[in-house]
Amino acid sequence: MTMHESNIQVRRPRFEVEQSGSGLWNPKLPELSHTLNAFQLALPYLEPYFIDAIKQAQGQIKDPQLAADAYAFCAQEANHAREHKRYCRALQKKYPRLKDFETNIQQSLLRSRKRDSIEWRLAFTAGYEVITAQVARWLFRCGHEWFEGADPHIANLMTWHAAEEIEHRHVAYDVLRTVSRSYSLRAAGLVAAFAKTYADMSPVVTYMLQVDGLADQPESRARRRKVRRDILTELAPAAARYLLPGYHPSKEAEPAGYAQWRRDHAYDIGPARGAA
Repeated sequence: MTMHESNIQVRRPRFEVEQSGSGLWNPKLPELSHTLNAFQLALPYLEPYFIDAIKQAQGQIKDPQLAADAYAFCAQEANHAREHKRYCRALQKKYPRLKDFETNIQQSLLRSRKRDSIEWRLAFTAGYEVITAQVARWLFRCGHEWFEGADPHIANLMTWHAAEEIEHRHVAYDVLRTVSRSYSLRAAGLVAAFAKTYADMSPVVTYMLQVDGLADQPESRARRRKVRRDILTELAPAAARYLLPGYHPSKEAEPAGYAQWRRDHAYDIGPARGAA
């Protein structure tokens, strides 16, 4: 059996997130802090969902390079789930209702695994990967603003995850295209990913701001509206590009600083291998 190497590196860092349960990892940006906290809350359940979909499709992958990349994708996503779960457990000490929100997210994804076809789950995965890759580009572009005076453990956690989202941005899309070339399915998966992301995040942000005594402050409401506008401004063009007939994730430009980050963080193990 021939083995093919992937350029996707599987790193296994560990972040001291147990020290970071205050939630406001950047006190100067509480609404952004809680928006990205809410985004992370789903990751311990979304990542296994994505891994399951990719693994179920592996028997249909004939391209040995894509098979190796899919193997590395799953390994990276498993590491993301582990580290974000540790951070979310730390957050629960101050925000105990997060457990209820997590349970709802987990149950909805378990229902989808039982109910939905592999084609649909791959379309949802590929759509969600568009969101995460664009958030990753945004983070690299604006990290100096987001992380100035921020908790370095959380800054490092999110930067690591962002870099690996850019690194494996093509995998879910290519696996979907291997299984189904339906344009309508691809578009529907993107819409569903956007809708679920917003539905999962919005009540979590509200709750965390309530715990911190900010939800009813006019200044906080205005800042939260700005964060929402910024997110829409960032994600809408990426979604439009995804819907173009000739789209491929590899055509998306890599952000400044990403290549240097990869050079600085080629540690733990070498390139992942997958069986052809």
